[in-house]
Amino acid sequence: MIDILWLLVCSGLVFLMQPGFMCLESGLTRSKNSINVAVKNFADFGISVALFWAFGYAIMFSRAAMGGIDPQALFFDTPSNPGQAAFFLFEAMFCSTATTIVSGASAERMKFGAYLLVAALTSGIIYPVFGHWAWNGIETNHLLGWLGKIGFVDFAGSTIVHSIGGWVSLAVLLVIGPRLGRFTPDKTTQEMRGSNLQLSVLGAMLLWLGWLGFNGGSYLHLDIRVATVIVNTILAGTSGMLVGAVLGWLLYRRPEVELIINGSLAGLVAITASSHAISTTVVPLIGGVGAVVMVLVSLTLQRCQIDDAVDGIAVHAGGGVWGTLAVGLFGNLDLLHTGLSRSQQLLVQVLGIGVSFVWGFGLTWLVLYTINHYFPLRVSLEAETTGLNISEHGAKTEIYDLFEVMEYQARTQDFKRRVPENQFTEVGQIGCRYNQVMQALEDSLNQTEAIIENATDAMITFSNPSGEILRTNPSAEAIFGYSAAELIGTSILQLFEWPTSQIQEQQTLLEKWLSQGRQAVVGRRANGSCFPLEATINQAKFGYQSFYLGSFRDLSAHKRAEEALQQAEERLKTSLELKQKNDQLKQALKELKKTQIQLIQSEKMSSLGQLVAGVAHEINNPVNFVYGNLIHATNYTRDVLNLLDIYQKEYANPSVKIQQEIESIDLEFLKEDFPKIVESMQVGADRIRDIVRSLRIFSRHDEAELKQVSLHDGLESTLMILKTKLKPQGKLTGIEIIKDYGNIPLIECYPGPLNQVFMNLISNAIDALHDSMMQDKFSLISCDKSKIQPQILIRTLSVNHQKIIIEIVDNGLGIPKEIRSKLFDPFFTTKPVGKGTGLGLSISYQIVVEHHKGRIWCESEVGEYTKFLIEIPVKQILESKVHKTSEQLLSIDC
Repeated sequence: MIDILWLLVCSGLVFLMQPGFMCLESGLTRSKNSINVAVKNFADFGISVALFWAFGYAIMFSRAAMGGIDPQALFFDTPSNPGQAAFFLFEAMFCSTATTIVSGASAERMKFGAYLLVAALTSGIIYPVFGHWAWNGIETNHLLGWLGKIGFVDFAGSTIVHSIGGWVSLAVLLVIGPRLGRFTPDKTTQEMRGSNLQLSVLGAMLLWLGWLGFNGGSYLHLDIRVATVIVNTILAGTSGMLVGAVLGWLLYRRPEVELIINGSLAGLVAITASSHAISTTVVPLIGGVGAVVMVLVSLTLQRCQIDDAVDGIAVHAGGGVWGTLAVGLFGNLDLLHTGLSRSQQLLVQVLGIGVSFVWGFGLTWLVLYTINHYFPLRVSLEAETTGLNISEHGAKTEIYDLFEVMEYQARTQDFKRRVPENQFTEVGQIGCRYNQVMQALEDSLNQTEAIIENATDAMITFSNPSGEILRTNPSAEAIFGYSAAELIGTSILQLFEWPTSQIQEQQTLLEKWLSQGRQAVVGRRANGSCFPLEATINQAKFGYQSFYLGSFRDLSAHKRAEEALQQAEERLKTSLELKQKNDQLKQALKELKKTQIQLIQSEKMSSLGQLVAGVAHEINNPVNFVYGNLIHATNYTRDVLNLLDIYQKEYANPSVKIQQEIESIDLEFLKEDFPKIVESMQVGADRIRDIVRSLRIFSRHDEAELKQVSLHDGLESTLMILKTKLKPQGKLTGIEIIKDYGNIPLIECYPGPLNQVFMNLISNAIDALHDSMMQDKFSLISCDKSKIQPQILIRTLSVNHQKIIIEIVDNGLGIPKEIRSKLFDPFFTTKPVGKGTGLGLSISYQIVVEHHKGRIWCESEVGEYTKFLIEIPVKQILESKVHKTSEQLLSIDC
């Protein structure tokens, strides 16, 4: 009973090799074929067990010496002997192991039906027949097959199981050929990395576990020798793993995961034939050499352009051949019980290897080559490109949906279609990011389209220097007088007036434009009239394709202006004074062009400054009126209430009508509440006066020139304006302001722009703290006072009475180093779209460094704090040739 139990346990362990092979091969192949590989492993197990039950067992363990079928074993029926049932189950697991080796080697290109045919051929004929020659009678320890009789030893199947699977795989690969793109025409091998190496590692570990039953159960009963077999198995796999890792470093300068996995498996295959009759000291050598043989076979197959997707031939055929030879080289002859000398044993092992190759490879190649001639075994080009998951099983995946949308966009140039998004998978997150990129690209294309459509210059794209027009914009139609339909498809050369001597050199002239940039040419309109043009032609390349973009500006008005100016200059030559004025006008025009953009921005900010100052001024007068009268109203209220108290004392018994009115208006409540109302009006008036004063101090519209001011006033006015943002908002707690003002002198500065810097930095600190609260760095509003509260520290200090340093520190999440290096770059921002342009810190840098000759920098510790420091000299040294007007400073756009 113990032996039966041991065989059943080992059968279960050997069955684990099936999911092991499935994980290994699925992980080493590309994701578009992983489902197909997994299903093949599952299906071949069913086919092999069914055929082995139907007639494979009857062939393999027939009593005929040269083969044949034992009729009594057909459709194996559980006999009264439970030991024979356990033996059948154990051998059926071996049959399925030999069959499944083919699935990985031939992965990613073979039809599912064709693979089932190979599985049936392997498990129904090839494996049982060769197993009969070598193992028939093994259950009685009296071998009946001809190889077994002459002394061929393969304890657990290095050749019978693994080499047979490898030789069948080799025949399959020679018939169906390599995967698309695996080998280039110049015989270079293109690497095709697996989709999930961690899954492959799991598969290898499952195979190790299964190998314990594979080798340990091959005694067919449990005794003390099993422990030695299992130890030898583990040591061989370990040495193969280590040698594979070393070979990876030597060949590729890195520990290759595939070599580590396959090196260990090659070591296990190699020890399988001799684990029962070998010294433990020799086991690491056998396992290590097995890994070396695996690498050599793999490189040889690649050189011969034989594409083994998982190196199954190198592991199982290569490792199996070496392991079978190792029986003759290192096996203990006394334990082999063959009665042969070492040289005789080695020759018998070589014979067994040769027979397995001729039988396994020869029969498979002959059958498949014939069938493939009439019924192709390989999938179509389209199916292989799409992936066997889809083409063979219709099993779509997220990655397929992603590629499908990408292919549609590449084919149609329609970027509006989006890929499915799923925030809970890696591919779904990639799709989300890809959609964001495509949205940004679409927005960029729309912006570019709008620019081209609204450009005043004619924009024309054409295919090559003498080729046809591909696209035009409305300005091109207006300038040349053709419709878009008339222009597209015609040659761009028809739009120019060529001298007779240059007609044959038109293409050469266009090529010169490409090298020389902007050129003056003569254009020709649809009505035949000629006009001056300024042409710029550039070449745009993307991948292996290119096109040319021409920009053409109509210089007719410019030429007329130049001619008029030339005539004016000729008339003014007689007057030196007029000529000087003309030169001054030209110079003024140049200056006007330089400052044109600045004036536009200046006007916006100047208007904003005037608006703030105007609002503050307009509010100030009525507020002062209300504030001044509230003092009198308070006094009057007090006097009236005192008089009312006296009336109540002197006329303790008023008339009934007066008593009714007192009750109607609730006189006692009125006397108590009316002073509170007046008091609250006083508080509101005080708040309005503070806000107006802060707005006037912050805008400094009437103080745009250099002026000595107190930085503390500017900071206080900024905090007053931002007071609302500092209060609790919804579930977010309020922000505490800590002021550490030093004894600093008045500084000479531009007050308005400097206040804008304070506003920008403090606003950013508030936003950073709000983001920190949303990420649970701080507690929400709570009675637990021990929790950290959001704070902003504002510190000022003087350095030798020459410079002032202002520190603005928040205890938020901080800024990573890679972002700090870009903080002051124009248009750099980490805020979402619509929350900021990325100009605030860049402009603050310009105000502090360029306008105040100071410094501004940032210090931060991620998760702890962010500190902005501003260093400004107390006195400004003005350059004699540079004068900053208040309008130029206020043109800064925050």
